[in-house]
Amino acid sequence: MKQNIYDNPDFFKGYMDLRSSESGFNAAIEEPAVYSLLPSLKGLRILDLGCGFGKFVSFCLQNKAEFVLGTDISQKMIIEAKKRIKDTKASFEVIPAEDFEVKEDSFDLVVSSMCFHYVKDIRPVFNKVALSLKENGYFIFSVEHPICTSMLKGWCNSDDTPKKHWPVDDYKKETKRVSNWFIDGVIKYHRTIETYINELVDSGFSIKRLLEPGPTGDMLTERPELSEHMRRPPILVISGTKTAQQV
Repeated sequence: MKQNIYDNPDFFKGYMDLRSSESGFNAAIEEPAVYSLLPSLKGLRILDLGCGFGKFVSFCLQNKAEFVLGTDISQKMIIEAKKRIKDTKASFEVIPAEDFEVKEDSFDLVVSSMCFHYVKDIRPVFNKVALSLKENGYFIFSVEHPICTSMLKGWCNSDDTPKKHWPVDDYKKETKRVSNWFIDGVIKYHRTIETYINELVDSGFSIKRLLEPGPTGDMLTERPELSEHMRRPPILVISGTKTAQQV
């Protein structure tokens, strides 16, 4: 059974409170990194896997996309997205990233933000994305960095040095990890950077860019607390294009 933590009332409230203030690293680090890799969105047909409350869908519409489909496993998230976005060029479906229906060559761009570390088996998803994209279409996604998912313990502290270091262990052991984030028992699936890259290549993608973004100098001046993200990469962002022949 696929995990659907975002429909848990306590998790949903905690997450939406975090995003309403944008006090996390999504707006400060992840979104600028993803946006820096985007092609011109004008006239594109776009799929947003794990669309959440529709922030990226809204961005696409503002930048003149022809059509955007947002999918998410969470009914609460889709309800929120529909409240915020009334444009007829956008459509939303409650469906896990693993189960979206493939219509071959139907999208110019597929984006997924901080979703795939919740997915147990990434290969079928990448294969579906490849099928759904037109030739030379773009695939851009972000995940929690494997350095972070390897252990999920978080910062180790000492009496004299808060946030002493971030431990990494069992990096090559690609299994589920369980943590506490708003609620107990949040499951994430750890995989290495090597696996992400090779699964993409095997699915028929040419890798264009890999980012391990941190806060910019201006952002550090504005929010010094983000300096911890210069000590270890919180996010991995990868972009690729569909090649002429796919597996």
